[in-house]
Amino acid sequence: MKDQILKVQKLMMKTDQPIFRDDFNRNRLFFRLSQETKLTIQSYSKIKNNLFKIQAEKGLYILKGYGEPGDLESIIHFSQLLHKNGFHEGLMYEKFNDGQYLLLEQGFVWVLLKYIVPMRKFSYSKAEDRADGLNTLLNFHHYSKTILPILPSELPQENTVVKWENRLEIFEIHVPFLAKWFNPQVIGEIVYYSHFALNGLMKEYSQTEEVVLHGDVASHNFIRAADNKVYLIDYDLLSVGSAEWDYVQYASRILPFIKWNSSLFQSHSFLIELGKGQPWFRTALSFPMDILREGNHFSHSSGDKRMPSSFANLSYFISTWELRKQFLTNYNNLIQ
Repeated sequence: MKDQILKVQKLMMKTDQPIFRDDFNRNRLFFRLSQETKLTIQSYSKIKNNLFKIQAEKGLYILKGYGEPGDLESIIHFSQLLHKNGFHEGLMYEKFNDGQYLLLEQGFVWVLLKYIVPMRKFSYSKAEDRADGLNTLLNFHHYSKTILPILPSELPQENTVVKWENRLEIFEIHVPFLAKWFNPQVIGEIVYYSHFALNGLMKEYSQTEEVVLHGDVASHNFIRAADNKVYLIDYDLLSVGSAEWDYVQYASRILPFIKWNSSLFQSHSFLIELGKGQPWFRTALSFPMDILREGNHFSHSSGDKRMPSSFANLSYFISTWELRKQFLTNYNNLIQ
């Protein structure tokens, strides 16, 4: 016990954080971690209140805490099965000394993960990253499909349309406010296009082969690692449904970075073929999910002292609205 206390005291001296009032709680957390793992922890850095990067003798790790664990056990089980069956560009959870993957401390459920060392920041502005990120997502779906029959039933079913309907409903409430900041005509067109896309999806959608969906393919969930492979992390939004939903989101994420350039988008032949094979895919792609997301965030944070980042994003999306409409016209003509 005395040795463990000395280890934690030394660790606290090596943190890159200044002394805070919550140091006592943090010391307790790392003392508990030293008890529950075989790691020799050398230093750590705080990323968020519930997220730490740890330097140990055996390498780098991430310690992440959840206030509401939700489906965490199912997520960990999924990650282990995925890795065991051949997908090695994902998360790797570490066991604690009791053989479990969860550690309860200070009202949080903590998990320990291997840290994936980045070579550089992954960016949708780079053609190489867009292509490799899509390939990693394809592999993720391929392997998740193979383990679907042996997964527990706790993973939820995909409900994208319901989420979009809720997002649009909230956006419409804020239309008067948004129209004071941005072109009212464009705001009106956004609402019209959103309803048009949702109505089309109701008629056109057809279920395809189910996979486990990642659910959040934002660029920060991809890592261009030191081995030059692209890894896909953060499985908090897993669900079961048609793979096309992840590809709709992926296409919607990369398009702003290429300024809705049809020629650049055509380099992703897989996404072009999806539009030809599944008419509802192109309808879903026309739903301005990013604008509604940023618009709702901006409206909710309007009372903040600082201008939220959503303002810059929303300004860009609205200023390029005509480019988006032209792209959708070109895309529809291309896949006819």
